[in-house]
Amino acid sequence: MHGSWAQRWSRRGRYAVELNSPSRTLVPGIISFVYGDPDAPSLPLNDLTDAAGHLAEHNRLDALAYQSALRGDGLNQSLAGKLARDQGIDAEPEQILITNGASAGLSLLCDVLLDPGDVVLADAPAWMGATQMFQLSGAECIGIPLDRDGIDPAYVETALDDLAREGRTPKFLYTIPTFQNPSGVELSRERRAALARIADERDLLIVEDDAYNDLRFSGEQQPTIYSLAQSENVLFFGTLAKTIAAGLRLGYVVGPSEVLVAMSRGRVDNLRNSYVAALADWYLQTGKLTDHIHELREIYRGKCDRMLKALEREMPEGVEWTHPNGGFFIWVTLPERVDAIELLPPSRAAGVDYIPGTAFFTDGRGRRNLRLSYSAVTPEEIDQGIARLANVIRAAQV
Repeated sequence: MHGSWAQRWSRRGRYAVELNSPSRTLVPGIISFVYGDPDAPSLPLNDLTDAAGHLAEHNRLDALAYQSALRGDGLNQSLAGKLARDQGIDAEPEQILITNGASAGLSLLCDVLLDPGDVVLADAPAWMGATQMFQLSGAECIGIPLDRDGIDPAYVETALDDLAREGRTPKFLYTIPTFQNPSGVELSRERRAALARIADERDLLIVEDDAYNDLRFSGEQQPTIYSLAQSENVLFFGTLAKTIAAGLRLGYVVGPSEVLVAMSRGRVDNLRNSYVAALADWYLQTGKLTDHIHELREIYRGKCDRMLKALEREMPEGVEWTHPNGGFFIWVTLPERVDAIELLPPSRAAGVDYIPGTAFFTDGRGRRNLRLSYSAVTPEEIDQGIARLANVIRAAQV
């Protein structure tokens, strides 16, 4: 067969090829602060082995059968209990859609809500996986600026007013209010309440991505936007990837049944991984997940503290960074005239890698920013990597 693949791509395919996502290839000798992966030594392999043994011992043949992604038993019941207990979310099991990872759930939502030319509001900076999905769907992303208290509801109101004058309405606002990716910041209680009010009064759908809430290691638990809203205008996205294992690809969506049914029927692959769901259900029912989460919080507290101390010790004057109370990430702002993209080649040559801030914006901003992840590196790698990065920044200032 002759011809170029470039001539065969669909619009979505062309955009996907052009995406500049960080490579998952590990280069020997380089300390990588790129990946927001769970801490590998803490993965609960023994517990999952016990879970598999339990399924076999009790002849759980249902765990090997086809199962709809939308059902009201098993894992759905366990998740409903966890959400009520931990986050004050009152949801029936039938209001929970199990997905093959939270990102797959977001992709399903894009399929049923977004058409080319639609508008989406999102954190700025935002998780690149989300904005890429929105753009692949042909939507325009309008960024809502972040500060140390998260996105400002006043900017959301302004964006709504500006769009209304143009005769346009956004399909939804996408936000990670707790330990945001990439910044690590947390939306204040007052701003959560304000966003819930906007959802109710201005009929704005809010997509609340709660990937990191279980990994809080300091600070007061904040209410979810979902629990504060009086309307059905909030969809709550959760995941077990950060607390059990990323490879299980297990996420969930809480929301009105009308939306969940549409999402579950929106694709051919509308069946859930019944075996993985059964493993996770056992893990929740036995209380082992709760114990494991407590262990993870201490692990990530130690890693975050280690990186913050290394930044304080090593970084030259003019470098600033966030101080997260949980999650995986620290957001760094470089001094004037230091460009995170231009800094990347000498950083890699020095043996340290990161993601430049431009990856988290859709309009080219973020050249003085970079994201550091402490979740998948050792304490020793944190010390060495931050020292290497600081030396490269100093050299760039000369």
